[in-house]
Amino acid sequence: MQLPFLEGNPLQYIFEHSLDHHLFGEGFFGVSKLAVTMWITCGLLILMGVLARKDGIVPRGKLRGLFEMIFFFIRDEIVYPTMGADHGRKFMPFFMTLFVFLFALNLLGMVPIPVIGGSVASTLGFTIPLALMILCVSIVAGLVVNGPLGFLKVFVPPGLPLPLVPVLFVLEFVGFFIKHGVLAIRLFANMIAGHLVVGALLGLIFMFQSYAMAVVSVPLALGVSFLELLVAFLQAYVFTLLSVLFIGGTVHPDH
Repeated sequence: MQLPFLEGNPLQYIFEHSLDHHLFGEGFFGVSKLAVTMWITCGLLILMGVLARKDGIVPRGKLRGLFEMIFFFIRDEIVYPTMGADHGRKFMPFFMTLFVFLFALNLLGMVPIPVIGGSVASTLGFTIPLALMILCVSIVAGLVVNGPLGFLKVFVPPGLPLPLVPVLFVLEFVGFFIKHGVLAIRLFANMIAGHLVVGALLGLIFMFQSYAMAVVSVPLALGVSFLELLVAFLQAYVFTLLSVLFIGGTVHPDH
């Protein structure tokens, strides 16, 4: 059975969730729909934090328990084993915020909110500044903790023969910036991939103009969407883990 005629391009509406556009204003001062999504995410997290704090100093309540569980997971499974307790304790608020923000952003990106909804992490306009922030933290933290000379030693592997020091220094120095660039691209690629697969499966319905295709495409798209729930957590976890490794490498290179 054929689908009735649809005006416009249905695929445009399907893939709109992964695209950004200005709601009002233009250029640098314009407000895009993904910016609104980030504001909503920040507002929800702040509200949850305020509500969790009302439980008092003694942990109680499901919301407080959730934050405590995430905190201990980030601390004991990622930060302390990588950076050590002394340095890791100072960076825990940063990494905790990074993980929770990314995870909440990925989850909210799966909700098809009309007009303002969208997957923020599936755009380079978000992942590149985020990776640049990690790069700046890595450099500043390394300089503050180890000093300029100690920071430069990060790019020279210990026990290296003297003639190889200049070559390896250049390679390590360039690789330091490349790793942060890859950090942005891998988050973008992994997050947009799921949305493109779901969009492609739903787009088959309109390409074939058949209800029979919907019987196949919709369950498959639903299955991929459930898989994206796992991806939303994994990408927040991997991005946080790599950030800890990069920052820990400049702060505590011998750990």
